[in-house]
Amino acid sequence: MELVVIGSSSSGNGYVLNGTHEALCIEAGTKLIETKKALGFNLQKVRGCIVTHSHNDHARYAKDYAQAGIKVLALETVLEAKGITRNAMAIQIGNAYKLGGFVVMPFALQHDVPCVGYVITHSECGKVVFITDTFACNYRFKGVNNYLLEANYSDEILEANIEAGMVSPAMRDRLLTSHFELSNSIRFLLTSDRTALQKVVLVHLSNGNSNEAQFVQQVREAIGKPVYAAAGGMVIPLNSSVI
Repeated sequence: MELVVIGSSSSGNGYVLNGTHEALCIEAGTKLIETKKALGFNLQKVRGCIVTHSHNDHARYAKDYAQAGIKVLALETVLEAKGITRNAMAIQIGNAYKLGGFVVMPFALQHDVPCVGYVITHSECGKVVFITDTFACNYRFKGVNNYLLEANYSDEILEANIEAGMVSPAMRDRLLTSHFELSNSIRFLLTSDRTALQKVVLVHLSNGNSNEAQFVQQVREAIGKPVYAAAGGMVIPLNSSVI
């Protein structure tokens, strides 16, 4: 299984778990044409598109995905906000949904609008946990092979930007109640079961309040596992077995 990163920023978030015979789209904040290109225009292998919340950088093109025949799974708030009435399913937190060989289970996150993360399982990638746009996660998961985990900003960089007049002080309050700060991401991983963990992909880094190389290094040093920072165009193998 490969993780194909279409986009991973406030400009648009979109990912594809691309397997041998089937694929799963995660988020719909990037144009459908980019997903088509990533899949060699073979949309027939896509089993569905799961969306976390209604903000445009995650759901702007969800209706396009549904109209193209890709089943969209999301909270009712997302489907209503984007006017999706066909080829969609309103999910319930804690329920499991089967999409071909993928099984996805949403769990509650803490953002400024209703938002969920997903536990995704498939024989080719094992257990993948996707967490973005939250200031906390009350859950811990066993047997995770791969994390796609938000590390949006660093307090140190944010404060420096505020002092330099590059960022409004109001941004601090919003981020504190909407996004994972780097130390929170590290703390989450350190308090999680890592016995089966293969790699961590950091997602949704802030354009101005993060440092990709620093984030990757600090997380790698903390957990002793391969760590990547997602960026458009990246293709990252996701394994299921412990090496």
